[in-house]
Amino acid sequence: MSEPIDAREALLALLKERGLEPGVPLSLYEVGPPLVGQGISQDTIVDVLYSLKDEGVIDLPGNRLVLLIDLNDSQS
Repeated sequence: MSEPIDAREALLALLKERGLEPGVPLSLYEVGPPLVGQGISQDTIVDVLYSLKDEGVIDLPGNRLVLLIDLNDSQS
């Protein structure tokens, strides 16, 4: 049996891989399909997005994600 995927870590890794900088919007269509491809459900992705929003890591204006912090400086 394989290890369960940590959706939060997978999302943060994807954002780092994309080189996303604070304040630069990214379409959620660029986030969802790669994570679903890793076996993460859409419901789980939505839960993680809102959790990160509540923590002040991201904002979700419309159909976009905007980083509010520099992921390269965070301990996440």
